[in-house]
Amino acid sequence: MTYTNPIILCDYSDPDVIRVGDTFFMTASSFNFMPGLPILTSTDLVNWTLVNYAAKRIPLEQYDTPQNAKGIWAPSIRYHEGRFYIFVATPDEGIMVTETADPYGEWSELRFIWKGKGFEDPCPLWDDDGRVWLVHGYVKSRIGFNSKLGLLELDPHTLDAITEDKIIFDGTKTQPTIEGPKIYKRNGWYYIFAPAGGVTTGWQTELRSKKIDGGYEEKIVLVQGTSPTNGPHQGGWVQTAGGEDWFVHFQERGIFGRIVHLQPAVWKDDWLLMGTSVRTGKIPGEAVTTWERPFFDTDEHKLTQIDTDNAESKPMGFSAPSANAVRLSPYADMQWQWSANVNEHFADFAPNGTITLSVLDTRAKKDDRIPFLWNSANVLTQKIQQENFDFSATVDASGLPVGTRTGIVFLGKTYASVAVERGKDGFALVYVVADGDGDIVRAELIKDRLPLASAEDARAIELALHFEKQDERTGIVRFSAKRGANTSEWTPTAKPFVAEKAHWVGGRFGMYAVGAEKGHVVISNLTQK
Repeated sequence: MTYTNPIILCDYSDPDVIRVGDTFFMTASSFNFMPGLPILTSTDLVNWTLVNYAAKRIPLEQYDTPQNAKGIWAPSIRYHEGRFYIFVATPDEGIMVTETADPYGEWSELRFIWKGKGFEDPCPLWDDDGRVWLVHGYVKSRIGFNSKLGLLELDPHTLDAITEDKIIFDGTKTQPTIEGPKIYKRNGWYYIFAPAGGVTTGWQTELRSKKIDGGYEEKIVLVQGTSPTNGPHQGGWVQTAGGEDWFVHFQERGIFGRIVHLQPAVWKDDWLLMGTSVRTGKIPGEAVTTWERPFFDTDEHKLTQIDTDNAESKPMGFSAPSANAVRLSPYADMQWQWSANVNEHFADFAPNGTITLSVLDTRAKKDDRIPFLWNSANVLTQKIQQENFDFSATVDASGLPVGTRTGIVFLGKTYASVAVERGKDGFALVYVVADGDGDIVRAELIKDRLPLASAEDARAIELALHFEKQDERTGIVRFSAKRGANTSEWTPTAKPFVAEKAHWVGGRFGMYAVGAEKGHVVISNLTQK
C-alpha cells in the first residue's frame, strides 16, 4: 500500500514531528494568527488531525494588532520526562517556550528564555549528562547576517539560557541561508538537520560532530532533482515504534502555502539517507512523490488528507465541544484563526451554527475611512486545504451602523472581498480589492458597487467565493452575492482576483466586520464544497 505526497495539502509551515507511544505529534509556524502553534496528531504519519493549539496568544502587547509576517516562526516540539515542550522564536523579541503534560489540553503561556532580536528556529536537546542545549538560526533582516547556526546552553530546571550565544557552524560558503535546524543525538554523534539554499529552490543538509559545538561535517542529503518537489525545505526526523525512519518536511507552493511531505529515510554509515537514496544508495536523494506507506502491525489505515475533498456541500465552522482544547469557543471549528491575539469581544459563537461578529473600531487614525483588513485583528480566516473549492455564508447586515462593512474575503499577497457596506447614502454591495505588495496595503479600491434599496435588502445576503487553481502556485478567485431566494445573483463586473502567496504564508479565506462605529453582524449557513 502506498501514499502520495503531499500528505497535507495545507499551509503548515516549518513542521516538526515527534512520536510519543503510538501517536505522532506535529506543530508548525503560525506567525500572527491566533490561536497559534497548531497541534496535529497521527497514528500512521500520513493522516493528520488538528486537535489543539499550544498558544492562546503571544504575550506581548504589540501582537494585539496584526503583525503580518512576524510572530511565531518555526517551532520545535519535544517530549522529555513526561512533558511536552515547544520552543519558538519571534524574530523581533526572542526565544520562548510553552509546556504541558497533556498535549490535548492547556499549555502554559509562552514565556521568554532568551530575549534578543534576530534569533529564529530554536530546537532543544536534552543531553545524556543532563545538560540542555538549544541550537538556532539567525534572521538577517534583524541582526545583519544569516547562514550561520548558534548554540545556547539552558538551565535544566528553568530552561532559561545560561550562556552567551555561540556560533557553531558557518554555512556562508557551502550552505548559504542555512536555517531551521533540528538537533538530535545518535550513536555518539550530534546531528543537525537543516535546510539551506532558500525556501523555494534549496535542499536539505545534515551536519554531524562528536562535539555539540563542532566542528561539523556536512552533507547534502535531499534535493529536488527531477522530482516536482521544489525545496525541499525544513522538517524533522521521526522513527516509528517498529524502527522505521522517516523525514517530514515542507514544500513551498505559492498560494497553497508550505505544504507537508513525507520522505522515507534510512541510516547508513551514520548518515541519514532520504528520499530516493533509500533505494538507490546515491546521495543526495531526490524527493519522492509516491512511496510505500509506513508499516504498522495493525489494521490498514484509510489514506486521506487532513481535509478530504467532498463533492457535496458541507456545513463548516462548528463542532462539538472538546475537553480543554485551546479553541475560539466550545462551538468554533479549530481551523478558524484571528489575525492577532484573540479578544473576547471579537465574536459570539452559537451552538445553532451562527456567528455574531463584532464591529470594532480598529482605525489607526480617527477619520471616516473603514480600516484596512490588513490592520484589523478581528478578521476570522482559515487556510485553504483544496486546490479548488467554494465558500459561502449568509450575512444579516441590516443592523450595521454607518461607516461599517462586513463580508467574506480571500487574502493572499493582497486581498479581495465581496461585502455589504453601509455609508451615509445607505446600504450597498461592494467588491473591494486591496492595493498593496503583501506587506503594506496602500488603499482599498471599490471596483464595483450595487446600491440596496433598504436595510431589509441587507437582512439575508448570501456572499460567495469560488477558488480555482490556475497553476501550481496561483489561483483565481471569483466573488458573487445573492439577495434572497427570488433575487438574481450579483457578480462583480471587475476582473477576477488573482491569488498569489502572501509574505511567508499561503492563502486564507474567511469573514470580517470592521468600521468606524461599534456594532455587530450575524453570519450563518457557512458552507464549503
